[in-house]
Amino acid sequence: MIDLALTVKLPEFEGPLDLLLHLIKKSEMNIYDIPIVAITSQYLEYLHHMQASRLEVAGDYFVMAATLMRIKSQTLLPRQPTVELTEDEDISIDPRDELVNQLLVYQTYKKAATDLQQKELARKTHFSKAPSLTASAEPLPMPKKHLRIDEVTAALVNLLQGKVVKPVSVRNVVRETITIKDKVRAIIKQLQQNKRGIVDFDDLLNNSSVEETVTTFMSVLELMKNGQVSCYQEAVLTPITVALKESKA
Repeated sequence: MIDLALTVKLPEFEGPLDLLLHLIKKSEMNIYDIPIVAITSQYLEYLHHMQASRLEVAGDYFVMAATLMRIKSQTLLPRQPTVELTEDEDISIDPRDELVNQLLVYQTYKKAATDLQQKELARKTHFSKAPSLTASAEPLPMPKKHLRIDEVTAALVNLLQGKVVKPVSVRNVVRETITIKDKVRAIIKQLQQNKRGIVDFDDLLNNSSVEETVTTFMSVLELMKNGQVSCYQEAVLTPITVALKESKA
């Protein structure tokens, strides 16, 4: 036999508080003065529709149903006359207060989430482009100046970021094949072989391993500290030049 029962598609809610806010808004109730009998009846009726529609109802919805029925029973029971009241006792305690506070907090976070979602959707309608120099853009003239050690260090960091180090599961400790003292001699020799006594910083590190690159860098710093070489740049983004002090370019 074919089941011709009408299937009603119910709206989806993120939890029992979301369902309660929907019912309160739909019935135009005052969230600060919730008619607990009416809201409990509507909530239980909605749960019945969810089960009739063969939806899996989470346990949180049943916990909220039990909470509503408890609050409803507390509001319907006659209040016991109080014999004595102290100054610290509060006679205005409402069993709905805790539920109202939960709804207000949830409503605040839900509105914030909606605002963030709208901003995200608005942001997707924009396209951003990384800044770049156009062909017509000309760099500002930059006087030749000697570089500080921290500027040379920044150049080394940029260079090392371009070197890819392959991960290995086992790493053997290998004794250093070249020392700073040896590299200092090699740099001085390379500078002396040039007629102008200069060489680009990148050329000193050409095809070097990470370990040799660091050794070369330390050697250049040692020569700068001893006053044997100086480093300078002709313009922005141009290579750093290393020069012998006695053969300044």
